[in-house]
Amino acid sequence: MKDDIKGNLRQNNFLYLFGEDQQGWMGNSIHYREDVDEDIDGIMNYLDYMWLGRGWVTVSQAIKDEVISTVLEIYSNAFEHGLSDIGVFTCGQHYPTLNSLNLTVIDFGVGIPANVRQFLGKTSILAEGALRWAFQPGTTTRHGRVPGGAGLDLLKNFVKAKQGKIEIYSRDGYALIDSSQELYQSAPTFFEGTLINITIKCDANYY
Repeated sequence: MKDDIKGNLRQNNFLYLFGEDQQGWMGNSIHYREDVDEDIDGIMNYLDYMWLGRGWVTVSQAIKDEVISTVLEIYSNAFEHGLSDIGVFTCGQHYPTLNSLNLTVIDFGVGIPANVRQFLGKTSILAEGALRWAFQPGTTTRHGRVPGGAGLDLLKNFVKAKQGKIEIYSRDGYALIDSSQELYQSAPTFFEGTLINITIKCDANYY
């Protein structure tokens, strides 16, 4: 393994969780996290302290709280519908030279398209159509503790305002959302579960 790659994996606490003695440090990383069960308070604190609360992004407290709540819906969807025995995985990175902040959330469950098809009772919906539905205002397949419906749409608008993007790979579907486009299509590759990658510009206008 190259030294710079190993250094990043050590900094974000990945190697420590896999048996290395040295714990990670803050630096520019958003520490690697594993959640086998839904720990709402722990995840909220993680997203606040590790992601949006580090001074990398200019955002009001009210908007920060709303955005964190919307990202919580991603976790809650994974736990309620994902059916993944190994839970949800998160990590991220601040890239100073690019003025960007990245957060990635992954589960290895049944995927968004399957959830939407089952919820709507329409097995013929293509993956791209299911992803498009998931990002419309007021749509949700959730019934759990974290209320759903506004989350993905609000997150989409926040990312656009911050000149960033959202990329999603979920089974046979792919979505790319940024300030200039919303693209929903069949994926060039098959991802066993759901991967959501959120990128925002650190020097974008105040939201």
